[in-house]
Amino acid sequence: MIKYNKQSDKPLQPHPPISQKERFNPTPIAKSLETLVGKRIGLFFAELSKIPTLHLIDVLLLLSKETLYQVLQRISVRKVYEAMSLIPSDDATDFMQQVENIDKEYAKKLQTLMNAHERHEFFELSQYNEHQAGAYMEVEMLTATLDDTIEDVKNAIRLFRKDEPLSYIIKLFVTDRQRHLLATLHFSDLILFDASDTIRQVMQKLQPHHPLSILQTAPIEEVIRLFNEYDLSVLAVVDNDGLLKGRILFDDVYELIQDTHTDQVYKMAGVDDEAEEQSFYSAQRMRLLWLFVNLATILIASFVIESFKETIASYITLAVLLPLVAAIGGNAGMQAMTVTIRRISLGEINLSQARPVLKRESAIVLINGLSIALTVALITYLWFDDAMLSLVIGLAMFINLFVAGSIGALIPLLLKRIGIDPAIASSILLTTTSDIFGFFIFLFLASLILL
Repeated sequence: MIKYNKQSDKPLQPHPPISQKERFNPTPIAKSLETLVGKRIGLFFAELSKIPTLHLIDVLLLLSKETLYQVLQRISVRKVYEAMSLIPSDDATDFMQQVENIDKEYAKKLQTLMNAHERHEFFELSQYNEHQAGAYMEVEMLTATLDDTIEDVKNAIRLFRKDEPLSYIIKLFVTDRQRHLLATLHFSDLILFDASDTIRQVMQKLQPHHPLSILQTAPIEEVIRLFNEYDLSVLAVVDNDGLLKGRILFDDVYELIQDTHTDQVYKMAGVDDEAEEQSFYSAQRMRLLWLFVNLATILIASFVIESFKETIASYITLAVLLPLVAAIGGNAGMQAMTVTIRRISLGEINLSQARPVLKRESAIVLINGLSIALTVALITYLWFDDAMLSLVIGLAMFINLFVAGSIGALIPLLLKRIGIDPAIASSILLTTTSDIFGFFIFLFLASLILL
C-alpha cells in the first residue's frame, strides 16, 4: 500500500503554489526581527504577524535564543503548532528541541496539541545526537510495495503534495510489506508504464540496483561522503534490520556542509562558534582561553631560542632570518593540515588510510621545500654575501618544510583517532611543533656549521 508516513488528521489549509514557496527567503525577515527586538516592539510584532504560517518555522529557526524567547511570549501555541504541522519532520524536531532549551513550559503545551503519531515521531527523531545520520532524516516520503499500481502512486503524489507542501518529491521508495527497502525509482521512469501496471512489473522491466542507504546511527561524515561521492539528491535511512526509517535530502546535507565549514573556520582560529553566538562575556572568555594557549606555545619556542643565545650573539644575522624559518614552515604545515581536516570532515580518510595521505603530502612538500630552500638560499647569499649562511638557511628551510608538511597531515588523523576534534586542536599543535622544530634545526645547524 502506498504510504508517506504522515497522519492525515491535521486541519487542511490552503497552500501557495510551489513556485511561491521556493521564492520565499526567511533570512532577511529573521535579520529584520533581530534588529527590531527590544527596540521597536510594536513594529517587531507587526512584522512577525505578517509571516505566512507556512513559512513561520523557517523564520523562527534562524532567530537567536533571546529573540525566539521574545517571540514565544507573544505568539499563540496553536499558531506555532499549525506552522509545525506544515513542515518536514526533521525541521519540526529541530524547532521543538530549540523551544525545549529556552522555554520548557511552552514546549509542553506544544506537545499536548500533538496527536499520538506526532509525539512518537518527535521522540523517535530527537533520540539521535547531531553527529548521527538519524538526526538529519525526515519521515515524510512516498513508499510503495510491489503490488501497488502506477495509479496508486499517482494518487499518493496528489495527496502528498496537498498535505506536505514543503517536502520534496524526488524518488519513490519500494519496500516489502514489512518495510524492508528493496529499491528506489525515479518518478520520470514511471510515466513509461500503464496506470494498471504494478511496481513489481516496473522493477522487472527496469531491473534497478539495490539502492544506497545508511544506518540511522551512522556518523554524519559518512552521509556527507556518500552525497559527495555519488552526487545524490536523496539517501534512504534504514535500521539494523534494513527497515526503511526515513530519508535525508540534499538541502539538509548542503546546510550541514556549510555549517561544518563555518565551524572549522572558527575552530582553526581558536574561536568557539557557539560562544560567539552567546553573550559578550562568553565570547570574550573563550577567545582569552585560546590566546593563553597560544601564549604558552610561543613561550616554549622562545625558550628554544634562548638556549641558543650564544650562537645568535656570535652571528647576529641569524636573528634576522629566524621569523622566515617559522613563518614558511607554519604555512606549509597549515596547507597540509587544512586539506586533511577537510577530507576528514567529508569522511574520505581516517588513520588506517594515512599512508597514501602522508605519501602525497610528503611528495608535495619535498618539491615545494626544495624550491623554497633554493630561493631563500639565493636571496640570503645576495643579501648578506655569505655562502655558509646561505647553506644553513637552505638546509633548515628544506628540513623544516618537510617536517611541518608531514606533521600537518598526520596531526588531524591522530587527533581524530583518539576522539579529539581535529579542527580545534590541530592548529595549536602544528604551531608549536613547526615553530619549535624550525627554530631548533636552524640554530642547531648554525652552531654546527658557522661557529
